[in-house]
Amino acid sequence: MKIYMKKNKKDLMKNNHGFSLIELMIAMVVGLIVLLGIVSIFTSSSSLNRTQSGLAMLQENGRYAISRLKQDFETAGRKHCATLTMPEEFASKWNQGFEMSSWRVSNNVTFTNGFPASNQIALDGSADVDQLPDPNDISAFNSYPLDPSFFIRGFECENGTCLPALNTPGADTSFTLPAIGTSANNRADDTDIITIRYLTGGSRVVSIGGNTLTLEETSPFTTGDAIIADCLTSYVTQANWTGNTVNALSNIPGFNLNGDTRVFNLDEELINVTYFVGIDADPDKAGRMISSLYRVENGNVQQLVEGVERFDIFYLAQTQTGHVLRMTADQVQNVIGGGDTDNDDAVEGIMGCIKPPAVDYIPDVQLANGAGCLWRSIYAIEFHLLLNTVNNSATSETETYIYTPDSLNRVTPPATLPSGLPRERMYRREFTAIVPVRSYTL
Repeated sequence: MKIYMKKNKKDLMKNNHGFSLIELMIAMVVGLIVLLGIVSIFTSSSSLNRTQSGLAMLQENGRYAISRLKQDFETAGRKHCATLTMPEEFASKWNQGFEMSSWRVSNNVTFTNGFPASNQIALDGSADVDQLPDPNDISAFNSYPLDPSFFIRGFECENGTCLPALNTPGADTSFTLPAIGTSANNRADDTDIITIRYLTGGSRVVSIGGNTLTLEETSPFTTGDAIIADCLTSYVTQANWTGNTVNALSNIPGFNLNGDTRVFNLDEELINVTYFVGIDADPDKAGRMISSLYRVENGNVQQLVEGVERFDIFYLAQTQTGHVLRMTADQVQNVIGGGDTDNDDAVEGIMGCIKPPAVDYIPDVQLANGAGCLWRSIYAIEFHLLLNTVNNSATSETETYIYTPDSLNRVTPPATLPSGLPRERMYRREFTAIVPVRSYTL
């Protein structure tokens, strides 16, 4: 027998009820907690991604800048065959067992890269022993010596001023250096400038007849002055280039074909490189400025890496007594003489330049040890770069960093950077290297 039990209406209503208000509120709170957790994870992940991307860009920019600077600095001053020659005379008080070699330049050559003209060359008369510049008129001679000191020139820049001045002979004139400022196409304040020069390439000479040189292979050049050099002599002259023949437009000195005589094109194979820090407009944000390291080669300006805030250079210079001193560009420029302070033909102190190169084709003179003479004996170049992450990658504007030219302690960036730009929310790291100058340390 089947028994049917019928639930009353009251029981049905009791079994079919919804969530209470308290239960709904608890569920909403739990949901908010979960949502806040998800948002927190997303925010942290996004912040971490910005940090990692910024630091990765900083590291990559730093590595590339170091490698490019090192490549140029180690070849600074490189000339054909040898920068140094063994001395023909021995003078123990004045040299270190070698003599610097200088270029001989025809008066028909006009440099456009910052090399000095004949009336800007400092010469010392043989009548005294002070090695300092004396008034000498060499306009009657058809050539003049080019001091090797002009192959490296540095400038210490701070508070809107550079020392030595940027119009000093040896400064790069192949382009117009930007003015200091905080707008696009300006130059960043409190960042150094360096110009280096070196030879590359060259065509081997197989025969010389008068002022005509025959090359081993056809030259790719059709115009430009020529640098003719063997392991002892280097001569710069105007020239005509035709196939495998170079016709010098002045009387050339004697060259030894057994001494690897070569011809170089002054405009193309003498590399003239300048580094400076410039200001650029951020392509991703209107009105925002960033600072970048620039490299200029023979007048062609190229942005190298972004995010370079500081660029400081020190020079390890060898003085007359063999001491190697760590100096800034203005300190190098200010050294004069050979250390003989009382003209008794003996060295009294260590602050003097090495023996100047001899000039055998102009009687009674030699290159002088005037201001800037110490540039001819730069042993190594030490440089420091302070890079940032370019974009806002940090959570605050007060991320600390160490920049050793200023301090060995961690510091907080000032609200306005030395360049004049705002500090913003960025991480900063220092990159540094000491690069031996091969042409001097051989």
